Amino acid sequence: MKPVKVSGVGCCLLDRIYDHVDFCSPTFRQYMSRQPGDGGLEPGKLAFEEEVERFAGQHFADILPQLTQGRQPDKENIGGPCIVALIGAAQLAYKESVISFYGCHGDDHVGTRLCEALGRTPIDLTHYRCEAGSETASTNVLSDPHYDNGHGERTFVNTIGASWRYLPSEVDDSFYKSDICVFGGTAIVPMIHQGLCEMLQKAHRHGAFTVVNTVYDSLSEKQNPGRRWLLGDSDESYPLIDLLIVDHEESLRLSGTGSIPQAITFFREKGVRAVLVTNGAHDVYLWADSPAFGRVEMQTMPVSAEVGIELRAGRRGDSTGCGDNFVGGVLASVARQMYAGRKSFDLQEACRWGIVSGGFTCFYYGGTYFETHEGEKLQLLTPYYEKYLQQTMLQ
Repeated sequence: MKPVKVSGVGCCLLDRIYDHVDFCSPTFRQYMSRQPGDGGLEPGKLAFEEEVERFAGQHFADILPQLTQGRQPDKENIGGPCIVALIGAAQLAYKESVISFYGCHGDDHVGTRLCEALGRTPIDLTHYRCEAGSETASTNVLSDPHYDNGHGERTFVNTIGASWRYLPSEVDDSFYKSDICVFGGTAIVPMIHQGLCEMLQKAHRHGAFTVVNTVYDSLSEKQNPGRRWLLGDSDESYPLIDLLIVDHEESLRLSGTGSIPQAITFFREKGVRAVLVTNGAHDVYLWADSPAFGRVEMQTMPVSAEVGIELRAGRRGDSTGCGDNFVGGVLASVARQMYAGRKSFDLQEACRWGIVSGGFTCFYYGGTYFETHEGEKLQLLTPYYEKYLQQTMLQ
């Protein structure tokens, strides 16, 4: 059979990961946000480097050594809600899919290192182009594994760089002529985010299944502190989404509500066909009413108990990329179901693979797992999937 064509556009950058940054220390608290949109640091959220500098009245190059005690990064890795999800999906559905990324990087040394790393993944980079004279997007990831009662959390300081210059017009028709079109973390690719509705419309005209996975929208927060975020340039994006994947915080900020069930009700009323909401180490919420998934009443699914057991026993990397790899597991499952010729997909099955994929990410540093051979990650994840099936059957 012909492999499923998956194309993604959105965030791709270099992550510099600093582990064991104490979010409760006086130094970190000195740079913590005081009010919404002020540019300060917040656990679990993304801030832009220039905004942190304005907030602190210092260059970030002077702030970072204070936060990290002058250490070099513990790890550099491929990061970004779109590319990390695509890599995870390509590794898990390597027999059933061909996955391409659309985006840009700068012609600096960071871009060179990022391209070298991407070359070690199964992603088709034909449409990943170089923007001459630009700085490649990057993020300093500050990780505190002891935060939130030992569940861990990260704070992200992002440099948008070349991503400011990447336009919807540069995404050619080959993207839209895909079985699955993924829009990942577009809030930190600003022009793509502003053109999201038009791009979703075009994908639907070509009959693609559309997936949107979000990221903390610091630009919207800065422009309208404390107010509800738009998804792109308007709420008109929502009816064009076959599957929306958000985390707890993003669900509340996009919906302007106070709980995940209320947020899902908002998305449903706006016309979204299916929703998954992650919440760190807590249950995942899901709901659907669509031709693709049928009707799935709002419900929850637990995180992997086996992953929790191993984390408590001391097996630990960091939590960077857990949400992105959750998306990757979901995408892989949908692609496999599509490849099998199913007309209606099983959302719970997709969520199972998302949960074990996201959980497994806690065992290594950074969001991207580099395989030594094709099929390695699927082989490693399968026992966790099987134990998760047993776990949920007993509940």
